[in-house]
Amino acid sequence: MLRRDVLKNWFLLGLAGVITLAFLAPGWCASLNPASRTSTWAVVLLFFLSGLNLPSESIRLSARRVRLHVYIQLFIFVVAPLYFGLTSFPFRGTLEGRLIVGIYALACLPTTVTSCTVFTQLAGGNAALTMLNASLANSVGIIISPLLLSLLLREAGQAMPVEEITRILISLLVKMLVPVTCGQLVRRLFARRASGWRGGISVASNALILLIIYFAFCRSAGSPLFRKHLAALLPVFAYLAGSYLFLVGLAYTGARLFAFEPENTIAVLFAAPQKTLTMGVPLITTYFAAAPESLGLAILPILFYHTWQLLISSFLRNAPFVRRLAARAAAAAAH
Repeated sequence: MLRRDVLKNWFLLGLAGVITLAFLAPGWCASLNPASRTSTWAVVLLFFLSGLNLPSESIRLSARRVRLHVYIQLFIFVVAPLYFGLTSFPFRGTLEGRLIVGIYALACLPTTVTSCTVFTQLAGGNAALTMLNASLANSVGIIISPLLLSLLLREAGQAMPVEEITRILISLLVKMLVPVTCGQLVRRLFARRASGWRGGISVASNALILLIIYFAFCRSAGSPLFRKHLAALLPVFAYLAGSYLFLVGLAYTGARLFAFEPENTIAVLFAAPQKTLTMGVPLITTYFAAAPESLGLAILPILFYHTWQLLISSFLRNAPFVRRLAARAAAAAAH
C-alpha cells in the first residue's frame, strides 16, 4: 500500500525533495549547472519530449466542436489572465515586483497535457476532447504566453523594453518551439510506436522538470533575503488556492450556461483552469536569466498552483456533481 502511494505521488515527493535539497545544498548548483548550460539542455530535451508526446495529428478533428474548443481556449488565454490581472493588484509591490511576475506568468500559461487528460478520463468525461485542447493550447502557448506576460506587466507598470520581449521570444523559440517541432517530426516517423511511449515520456519529462526546479531554487535558496520573505508568501498561497477554486467554479458555470454535454462539461472542469508546469518553469527562468537570484521567489506561485490543482482535481473527480455528470454521460452513450 505504502509503495503504491509513493509510486503514485512520486512527482510531488520529488518536488518537496528537490526544494529541500536546494535549501540544504545550494552550492551544488555551480558545479552541476556551470553557466546554466545543464538547465538549458534540460529545457531543450523537455520540449523535445513534449513534441514527441503531443498527439497533434488529432487536432484536426477538433473542428467538429468549434464552440466548445473556442470556450476552453478563451478561458485559458483570456479569462484566466484577466482574472489574475484584475485581482492580484495587492501583490504588485511585493518583494520588489518579483512575485507579481510569477503570478502573471502563471496566468498566461496553457493548460496541462497529461494531468488534465488523466483526471477527465478518471471522472468519466471526454478525455479525447481534453487532450485535443491541451495539445492545441500548448502548441500556440509557446508564442501567446510570453506576449500575454508582457501585456500584463505593462498594465501593472512594469513594461518590458521591446529588446527584452524580443530576447525572451527568441530564447523561447530556440528552447521550446524548435525542440517541439523536432519531436513532432520524430513522432511522425514512428507514428505506430508513438502511442506506446507516453508513459516513459511522462516520467522522463517530470524528472527533467524536477531538475530544472532544483537549479532554479539553488540560485535563491542560499540567500538570507529569500528565506526572510518566505513567511510573507502565505497570503499569496491563500490567494492562489482560492483563485483555482474560483476558476473551476467559473469554468463549470460557463459550461452549464452554454449547455455543453455532461462528458464535455467534465472536460472543461479539468482543461480550462489548470496551468502547466512544463512551460511555466522555462518561461520564468528565461525572464529572470539576467537575475537568477530572483528565480526562487518568482517561481513559487507556479509551483504552489500546480501542486494545489493536482490535489483539488483528485477530490473533484469524485465530487457528487461530477459523478452525476458522468452517470448522465454514460446513460446517453448507452442509448
